[in-house]
Amino acid sequence: MPKVNRNLIYLAVAVVLGIAASLMAVHYINSQVAARTARPAEQTRQVVVPVHDLKAGATLTADDVASRDVPADFVPADALTPDTYGRYMGQLLRAPLAQGAPIPASAVETVTDHFSNIITPGNVAYTIQVDEASSISGLIVPGDHIDVLMLTSGEDSDSVRPLLSDVLVLATGRHAKGVRGGDKDDDSYSNITLQLTPADAQRVGIAKKIGQLLVMLRPAGSSGPFDLKTLSKADLLRMGRRVRGTGIEFIVGGSG
Repeated sequence: MPKVNRNLIYLAVAVVLGIAASLMAVHYINSQVAARTARPAEQTRQVVVPVHDLKAGATLTADDVASRDVPADFVPADALTPDTYGRYMGQLLRAPLAQGAPIPASAVETVTDHFSNIITPGNVAYTIQVDEASSISGLIVPGDHIDVLMLTSGEDSDSVRPLLSDVLVLATGRHAKGVRGGDKDDDSYSNITLQLTPADAQRVGIAKKIGQLLVMLRPAGSSGPFDLKTLSKADLLRMGRRVRGTGIEFIVGGSG
């Protein structure tokens, strides 16, 4: 029987083990790469999209839309869905829409037959009287935001105090944005209707009995507080101070 060379055996075993180790290493590396590069399944939402491009001012109809599954990352928070789109049919577009893109509710100018439909749930509509001065010369329009102040008068105790901040104007006279009807050609009005919480409506009701309501029109997009405090007649007079040394008396105060 021929004698087997042990060195050859050791060499063969080493080669086999090396190949096995290489295969295991390759398998391990591939599994780690696959695990770290694997992408989670993309989440989608079913929304309503236009089947063709639509221009601003067009009327949205059922023939213009279809439901599609769209990646959730590309869906706006107020996107129309198969459950909600019905209330927007027959309404006008305030912005153009691209084919296949989710339709945001903000792009649709909704119009209703009932004024109560435009009041946000949890709030009420409350009407106050205004004149030429307190309505900013009649330039306040539905959709504007105002601050409401209360002026009280008494013997040496006149004062103006903040009452409400960042209040939405729902209507001026009989003109309400988003409501059919009303005389939209007549810009004159003697009252404005505000959207208030029931508690704030109570405050305004009492304030109307106590003093005179004043309104300040806010810049578009402004919602922060103005940090106003009660200002009395005495406070106003104390704002001025005398500047001496010129022989002429100056009153310094106000915003110029």
